[in-house]
Amino acid sequence: MIDAYVTMALSLVMAFSVFLSMPIIFHRRITARRVLVLNAGAIGILVFLLLDIYGDVSSIFGNGTILNPKLILFLAGFVLAFCFFITPKGSRDPDENPKRTSLLAAIGIGFQNLTEGLLFGSAGSAGLVPIYVLSLFAFSLQNVTEGFPIAVPLLGLRKAVEKRFVAGAFLIGGLPTILGTAIGIFLFSGYFIVLFDSLASAAILYVVFVLFHINLNKIAKDFGGNAEKKHMMWLTYIGILSGFVIAFMLNYAVVY
Repeated sequence: MIDAYVTMALSLVMAFSVFLSMPIIFHRRITARRVLVLNAGAIGILVFLLLDIYGDVSSIFGNGTILNPKLILFLAGFVLAFCFFITPKGSRDPDENPKRTSLLAAIGIGFQNLTEGLLFGSAGSAGLVPIYVLSLFAFSLQNVTEGFPIAVPLLGLRKAVEKRFVAGAFLIGGLPTILGTAIGIFLFSGYFIVLFDSLASAAILYVVFVLFHINLNKIAKDFGGNAEKKHMMWLTYIGILSGFVIAFMLNYAVVY
């Protein structure tokens, strides 16, 4: 068994690595073209996270039958959470929607990090050193990329974003790692992972749709001429692919 205090201290490193992408929000020279490309990159990272979540939960579904209680829990949690997220929430504040998108990205990533903390804490408690060390490096690197989708919706706003809001969004994304680690030291449950990953996947999928819709609107409003619009659509597709590949390669480099 690895000392619990050491495990909790290392979980702090994992949790706060998400803050490394925070400075991009306060960059003052962000053009509409750059915002579009960064938005697309965030979509690619989130798509990778969705596949990563599915890889996590598919291994614990059990016998693979449709009546599997863990599968039912995952589907029920996903559907209910997604229906909640897509419920219209009108507002006259033009800056509220980007903030809500950022906050939902943070919530989805936070749920995912909670499950990662559960795995890290349980590996330390069981003395599984290879899994423990691998989880530390893999989750820390992954958290660096996960901060990106939280930051991107806040780029290009007319009003400066409050630092308190930004810090809070990143804390929502990162702190669940610590909570999950603390729980995982004493308790490990496949049902916990399935439930929290279902909520994470619902929030992340919703944010993917929102970010893609934002890009379509930006192309329609900020760029003129069919040739330029087509060029920006290609940049969007390339940005999505680039974000996915970067997230995939960072994880691949650590795991293998």
